[in-house]
Amino acid sequence: MKIGEVLQVIADCPQSFRSVPEEAVKHGYQLITEPEKVGQDIYFYIKVVK
Repeated sequence: MKIGEVLQVIADCPQSFRSVPEEAVKHGYQLITEPEKVGQDIYFYIKVVK
């Protein structure tokens, strides 16, 4: 992915609510919004900044 692009991640594991944001930041990406839960799914929007 290129700098400025946004990746949408959809997960259904409750653990991902914590692990996805931690891993994104750990690898130099930016979480643009708080995780959003819709039914069983959790939506994350991650921006490439490096």
